[in-house]
Amino acid sequence: GNYFMLMVVMTAYALTVHQAPAAVAAFCASAFIVGTLFSRFAAAPMMERFGRLPLLIVGCIAEVALSALYLLNEPVGALIGVRLAHGFSYGVCSTTIATVITSVVPPERKGEGIGYFMLSITLGSAIGPFAGIFLANNFGYPVVFVVASVLVALSIPAALLLRPASSTKVKGSEAAAEAEVEAAADAVAGAVAEAPDEEAREDAAANRDEALAASTRVPSTHLEEKVAAKVEHSPLARFVEAGVLPISVVCGLLFFGYSSLLTFLTPYATEIGLARAASVFFVVYALAMFVTRPFTGRAFDRVGPHPVMVPAFVSFALGMVVLAFAANDWMILGAAALLGFGVGTVQSCGLAMAVRVTSDARLSVANATFYMLLDVGVGVGPILLGIVAPLIGYANLYLCMAVVGALALALFLVVAKTEKGAR
Repeated sequence: GNYFMLMVVMTAYALTVHQAPAAVAAFCASAFIVGTLFSRFAAAPMMERFGRLPLLIVGCIAEVALSALYLLNEPVGALIGVRLAHGFSYGVCSTTIATVITSVVPPERKGEGIGYFMLSITLGSAIGPFAGIFLANNFGYPVVFVVASVLVALSIPAALLLRPASSTKVKGSEAAAEAEVEAAADAVAGAVAEAPDEEAREDAAANRDEALAASTRVPSTHLEEKVAAKVEHSPLARFVEAGVLPISVVCGLLFFGYSSLLTFLTPYATEIGLARAASVFFVVYALAMFVTRPFTGRAFDRVGPHPVMVPAFVSFALGMVVLAFAANDWMILGAAALLGFGVGTVQSCGLAMAVRVTSDARLSVANATFYMLLDVGVGVGPILLGIVAPLIGYANLYLCMAVVGALALALFLVVAKTEKGAR
């Protein structure tokens, strides 16, 4: 809620209060995304060093302090600095909580469990923008910043109430995981000490291999195996979970298309005389997510990704087409429902695909990799589309976003073509 509330008012705040140029005012909003993107590289090593739960609590405290700093009415340069730091702390918190949640959800219920978790984000995406605009228009920006600070402060006791798996309470370094593997192998070897030497060595080696396999990500597709083989021994391996990259790129491409909604929906709706429907677009969008996510999550667990995610990609593309040809309020709201189902399902099921075969020791890196690509899609989208939109018009832009959805579907079919064990 804090993120969405501040994102929708920050550009207007910089324009009206600081009289910043339009480009600078826009960067006051997007600087948050830049900070979040940097946090994705740092979050996994920080979790390994300090532990997941302690890092989450510290990150929540930092978010409270940074949200309160907006009340100081600092100069534009300082405001951008606060936005960068706020984005960084938000990125650390969001990656950490996603890691904690995905670590406690059983593998056979990843789709359903992550779907429920994503409902909280859906709620924030529905209430946050509405609350931010309402408070700013009726009570002023200081009230927005106070409410945003109070909202994020509530996350601290919520974090303290978490009861994560024991492995999430301690440092999750790969070195520690390897030490556990060695200890397990030694224990197995000791347990068969009375057996013939050759048999004992074979049993110990077999159990060592099983333990090592359990501590690494098992690629679910042949494409993942190829990508993992190239990145595994590079310096990127510390910050990127290679096997997660294919599905993360697919979801990032879809979120590139989604960024067009955040950036151009309001001016487009105003241009075609449907601003009233656009004011509740994201409410309908969030309701569609809220209604469909539990069902799509359970279906993902039962039948695998294809029967669930292919309709979601189609729904996204169809929603963009309906939006491009919108001639009345009902078409705008229908597009919102189609897009809510499409984006919500791809995001939650994509994350489930990314983490369901990832070891606990690498969950933090897997989550960071996934969200990193989503951040790139949302962050790059407004820049590139801002160049294209004046040249082709908003309606044609949304038709192009339908093509982006079709490309994402095609890429998904390539990524998941050789899915091994869809369930």
